[in-house]
Amino acid sequence: MIETVLLACSIIISMILIIMLRTKFKKNKLAEIMSVLFILITIWCSGIFVQKLFIENHVPIDPIYPDYVTYIGICFLFPTLLILSFYYENAEVKKKKWWKWWKWLYLVPFISIISLWTNDLHHLFYKVYSTNFTDTEYGIMFYVNTIYSYSLAVIFIVKLIRASIAKSGFFTTQTMLMIIGSIIPLVVNMFGTAKIINISIYITPMLFFVTLVFYSIAIIKYKALNITPVALESVTNIMSDAFVVISDDGSIVDFNLTFKKTFDCITDISKDRNLFKIIEAKKILVLDRLKELIKEAKKIDKEVVVEYTLNYENIEKYFEVDIQAIKAKKNTSQVIGTLLLFKDITQHKKDIQEIKEKQDIIVKQGQLVSIGELAGGVAHDINTPISAIKTGIMMLNSMPNVTPEQKEILDRMDNCSTKIINIVNSMRNQIRNLGSDNIVKFKISDVLNDVKVITYHEVSKNNVSLNVTIEDDLYAKGDSTKLGQVFTNLIVNAAQAYKDKGQGKIEVTLSSAPNNLAMIKVTDYAGGISDDIKPYIFKNILTTKGTSGTGLGLYLAYSVVKGNFNGDITYESEKGVGTTFYVTIPIA
Repeated sequence: MIETVLLACSIIISMILIIMLRTKFKKNKLAEIMSVLFILITIWCSGIFVQKLFIENHVPIDPIYPDYVTYIGICFLFPTLLILSFYYENAEVKKKKWWKWWKWLYLVPFISIISLWTNDLHHLFYKVYSTNFTDTEYGIMFYVNTIYSYSLAVIFIVKLIRASIAKSGFFTTQTMLMIIGSIIPLVVNMFGTAKIINISIYITPMLFFVTLVFYSIAIIKYKALNITPVALESVTNIMSDAFVVISDDGSIVDFNLTFKKTFDCITDISKDRNLFKIIEAKKILVLDRLKELIKEAKKIDKEVVVEYTLNYENIEKYFEVDIQAIKAKKNTSQVIGTLLLFKDITQHKKDIQEIKEKQDIIVKQGQLVSIGELAGGVAHDINTPISAIKTGIMMLNSMPNVTPEQKEILDRMDNCSTKIINIVNSMRNQIRNLGSDNIVKFKISDVLNDVKVITYHEVSKNNVSLNVTIEDDLYAKGDSTKLGQVFTNLIVNAAQAYKDKGQGKIEVTLSSAPNNLAMIKVTDYAGGISDDIKPYIFKNILTTKGTSGTGLGLYLAYSVVKGNFNGDITYESEKGVGTTFYVTIPIA
C-alpha cells in the first residue's frame, strides 16, 4: 500500500512542478528542460503505478507491457539530464558548433525502446522479466542501455559540480540539492540492477519522491532557475577599483586582479606576503598613518576614507582609499580583517588640474585684454602730442632763416619724435596682437637687430654690453612683432638682473639646431634665478621687481613661442653664475 501512495505522491508533485515551470518560467530555457525531465519522471512513475495496480488487482496482463511505457521515461530521462547540465553550465550552449549534434544523444534510448517493444521476438532486452531485480535475466540491449544511461548520469553529476564551482567558487546549496536528489534513486537502482541488494523495480520510482522534494526546494526556496551563480572572484576581478583584505598583522588574505596589476609594478603581490612590510620597504605610503586609520575604522565601525598619493620611482598615482573593518558573520563584535578599497583618482586629479590651468589662462587673457586696451589709450595719448611736436618741427625746418646748426638740431628732434612714435606703436602692437596673427616669412636676424635698438636704453642704463652673434641667417614664419616681444623681454630681464652689480654683458646667438629648428640663446652672468621661483617662471604672471615689474614678460614669451610658433623655450640657471634661455622655433 505504501508503495502505491508514494508513487501517487511522486506523480502529483511532478505534475505540480511541470505546471509551475511552464507557467512561472515561460522564457527560461533551463525551466523548459527541467519540465521535460519531470514529464519523463511522471511517465516512469505512471507506468510503474499502472503495473502495480494491475498486479494488485490480478489483471491478466503480462507485467512487462506497462514497462513499455515506463521505459519511455527511463531511456529518455538520462540524455535529458545531460542536456540540463549543459544549460546549467552555459546558457549560451546553443551557440556552440558541436551543439547541433545533441539529438544523437537520444539514439541509444530510441533503439533500446524498440528492442524492448519487440522483446518477444528476440529477447535482446530481457531474457526473463520479473518485477524483482534478483529474478530478472537481462539481454545485451539492456546492458547497453544501462551502461549508456549510467554514464550520462555520471557526466551529469560531474558537470553540475564543475559548473557550480566554476561559477560560484564553491558548491552551492541549489546544486547540492539537485545532485543529492539525482544520486539517491540512481545509486539504489545501480545496486539493484547489479543484484547487490534484493529490491523490486518499484523502489526507484518511489525514491523519485525524495528526488522531487529536493528539486522542489532547490527551485522554490533557493531560486535555482532565477539566478545563475557567479563566482565572487569573477566579479571582483572585473572591478575597476583595486581591493585587498588584510589580517591584523598586515598579512594579505585576498585581493582582486586590479590590485595585483596596480601594485605589481612596484613588487610582486601574493597571498603569502605582508602588506605592511611591502609599504615599509618600498616607502610607497605613510605606514603609521595607514595603521592609525585602520584602528580608527575598527573602533568607530564605519568606513574611513582617506586620499593617498603613491610615489615610487617614476610612478605617481592618486588614490581614494576606503578602509572598512570586516566582522565575523555570527559574532559581530569580532573583527577578522580589514578591507582596503583603492579608487584610482589620478585622471580625476589631472582633469581638475587642467581645468584650473585653463581657468588661470582665461583670467590671464582677461588681464591681457585690459592691458591691451590701456596700452592703446596710452599710445594714442602719447602719439597726439608727439604728432603736434613733429608738425611744429616740420614748420620750423621750412622757415627761410634756419641756420645749418639749427636745421641739424631740428632733424635730430624729428628723428627722436619718430623713434618715440615707433616705440609706442610697437609696444601697443605687441600687446594688442596677442589675440591675432600676422603670418609672414621673415628673417630672424632682422628681428634681433630691431630688438637691439629697442632695448638699447635699458641695456645702457644698467651698464651692460649687448653682443648679438648671427651664426646662421635663418628664416621663420609667423608674426615677427610677437617674436620681437619675446627677445625684448628676455634681454630687458637680463639687463635689469645686473642692476647695482657693476659692468656686465649679455650674449645673444642665432644658430641652426637639429630637426630643422632655429635656436636663439640669450645668456647673462648676473647671478642666476632663485630656486624658489624656478617652478613658476613660465606658469604664472609673477615679478621679482616689486612695483616696477608687470610680471607679464616670461609668461608672454612662453605663450608666444608655444602658441604662435609651435616652438619651445627652456632655460638653464646656476645660482651665483648666470642664466641662459633657449628659444627654438621651426625654420621656414
